[in-house]
Amino acid sequence: MHILYLVPHVPNPTKIRSHFQVRGLIDAGHQVTVVTLNRSLTDAKNIAKLQQYGVKVIAANLSRYQSFWSAFKTLPTRYPLQSRFMWSSQLMNDIREVLKNDPPDIIHVEHLRMAAYGLELLSDWPIVWDAVDFLSSLYGQAQTFTTSLLNRQIYAVESKRLQAYERWLSTQFPATLVISRKDQALFQENNIYSDRIHYQPQGLPLIPTSASNERANNLLVITGTLNYHPNIASVHYFVDKILPLVQRSFPDIQLQLVGANPAKSIEAMQTNPAIKITGFVPSITDYLSHSTIALAPVIYGSGIQIKVLEAFLTSTPLVATSVALRGLDVQDGREVLIADTPEEFAIAIERLLSDPKLRTEIGEAGRKYIEANHDLTQTTAKLISIYQQVIESGELST
Repeated sequence: MHILYLVPHVPNPTKIRSHFQVRGLIDAGHQVTVVTLNRSLTDAKNIAKLQQYGVKVIAANLSRYQSFWSAFKTLPTRYPLQSRFMWSSQLMNDIREVLKNDPPDIIHVEHLRMAAYGLELLSDWPIVWDAVDFLSSLYGQAQTFTTSLLNRQIYAVESKRLQAYERWLSTQFPATLVISRKDQALFQENNIYSDRIHYQPQGLPLIPTSASNERANNLLVITGTLNYHPNIASVHYFVDKILPLVQRSFPDIQLQLVGANPAKSIEAMQTNPAIKITGFVPSITDYLSHSTIALAPVIYGSGIQIKVLEAFLTSTPLVATSVALRGLDVQDGREVLIADTPEEFAIAIERLLSDPKLRTEIGEAGRKYIEANHDLTQTTAKLISIYQQVIESGELST
């Protein structure tokens, strides 16, 4: 099968959804042509890596000015800023050339930001839209947590527009994919095409796990892209309210913040001798495998928290908030310790630090959860099955 895969960001290890979907499809013997935007030198390097893996890549350059100008033009309309943020007329022309010269069996469109391209092609091509999550939910939560009055107003308007737009999009495409059962329920609410909303789990390759004696002592780790606003809020919550409590019992505790593009407020934390910030790393799983405990102190978010799945994948014992576990069928004390106040979070960390046996049990249970629910081979097979259903149905647009 030939899949034309439209994605706003170049698939790479920091963009887990597209990175492993493309990898899974290639490994299953399918042809994938990635269509994306080249916005930086890093993007150019990631494009080269994709090509080395056997992926054909079509990319158009897109400047920050072009993105903001396209988004700005939606202000007098009912459309959200996000709907045009990744629009490029050049890329649309390139897509049409590919369709003419190397027609795919199906078009896969990832994220609301790329949906505009899919809408242009709906009448002639079978298309699957991967919404990933219910984006308006994230913006609604961000409105509550931001300290900026301007941002609060922007999030309020954008959240309402996003909700109407993404619900409408889910009625336009023959199939809409989401990353969790929770997001599936949100899209299906009052939707006459609810049967088109498919739960497509995040897949991960089942890498070997580390032996317990290879882990450091008293080393905590938080992973994620560190300029992403929910991650910034999570790190501040932990460092400001939880870390001092843990240090009372474990004064030698160390915290690693592992992820690309740390915000200035996070970079400033390097003055604390207990905190190390890595910036971008080639393999987050290597850092998880070396740590004592992984943390997910998430206070708002949507979809599935990839940091949770990666901790499970590496058998790293995890302490997380209930918000971080949204959409996952896990239990407190089995795959994870759940803590929703600073005091509870600190106690859970101290409990794991003091009990090697419990750390092993929690880590092993998390790994079993991944093997049962997020094996890349299984999720790829499910994705291909959805593609085949759309192709065989012959349904193009509503």
